Amino acid sequence: MEVEISYAIDLPQVINSMNAQVFSWDHGVVNFTDNEIWFPTETSWKVIPFPSIEIVGSEISSAVINDIRKETGYFDELMVNYKKSSLFGSSHIKHSMIFAGNPQDLALIKDHLIEKIGFRANTNFEGLKEEEIKLLSLLATDTKDINAYLPLISEDRNILQRAFETLKRRDLVNESARITQQGQYYLEKTKGISNSSIGHSIPFELEPKTQIETRTVPNGLNPKDTMVQFTKKYEYSFTSGSVFLEDLWRYIMVPEIKDIGMKVSDINKPYLHMQTRSDTSIDIECENSQIIISLDRIYDAKEDIQKRLLTCLYLGIKNDYDIANTLYLEPEKLNSQLKELAIKRLIENDKTLSNNGFETIRHILTFERRVGTE
Repeated sequence: MEVEISYAIDLPQVINSMNAQVFSWDHGVVNFTDNEIWFPTETSWKVIPFPSIEIVGSEISSAVINDIRKETGYFDELMVNYKKSSLFGSSHIKHSMIFAGNPQDLALIKDHLIEKIGFRANTNFEGLKEEEIKLLSLLATDTKDINAYLPLISEDRNILQRAFETLKRRDLVNESARITQQGQYYLEKTKGISNSSIGHSIPFELEPKTQIETRTVPNGLNPKDTMVQFTKKYEYSFTSGSVFLEDLWRYIMVPEIKDIGMKVSDINKPYLHMQTRSDTSIDIECENSQIIISLDRIYDAKEDIQKRLLTCLYLGIKNDYDIANTLYLEPEKLNSQLKELAIKRLIENDKTLSNNGFETIRHILTFERRVGTE
């Protein structure tokens, strides 16, 4: 299907707070195949694969709509949210594209996308039961002992099991009880949902207001502690989103890091700040401060390579390909370092940390460090 329309793509997914006049608008014939959207460029094509599309027909604020219509001359528009690249795998950096054109053309595009992508990308999430909403809210928190709070949802384990099965069926959580992108989108859209919707506030501690931080290391991380908030800024442009730890290497190359260090925001929340050699600023945040401390060790090229490698394994980054890219190591050197860790009895054959490995990590990550304030 070919449609002649105006379009703007690669927009950060914060456009409702932006002016459409800053968008880069193009006009031309866009091709919609069974698997991708093809946008013409001066020398080739830019392709957006359907699997990267998440939401079709997202809401646009009135202010931005007025600017779109003023800029394009059309009075109908369609916004589609998508992941920047299908190569992002389990992580996601969200972007948007906007089509502006004749109403019949946009209706044709919307129907085509929904037909090819399926209803999953347009679920309005209505009809969730109270216990399902509460369970989803609970799974989205950084709570270490989920089981301790399940009775606040329901004392009936069958009800809880049915609620979990419903969330899985609707692709709001996965088999490991990790909230999915759909689940995150749902919670973003239902702004009233928070920890208090569970009936009681789930306790958590803010970081000490002192600039001295002391940490101890547990013998393992909660499976939910695998995602961080990633923000990359360069001059007036920025990209942000949620990224799984094993995919951070897709956005950070160790040789490009000029400066790295932990900082504390104005709400006493620690985060990792990097400055690249091209003057790009990178911030990484996570509710679990231990993740931030670990990443500080991993991405500091001055640290001992075995300590960095052991910390990778501690965070659950175990695939050789991901480890090599995260640490910027040649495969041969990675293999030799893994063998040494095994000989020292710091890791098992499946790359899990041994008891000695956990004690070493405890020594590596337990520290007192001064951190800057934002």
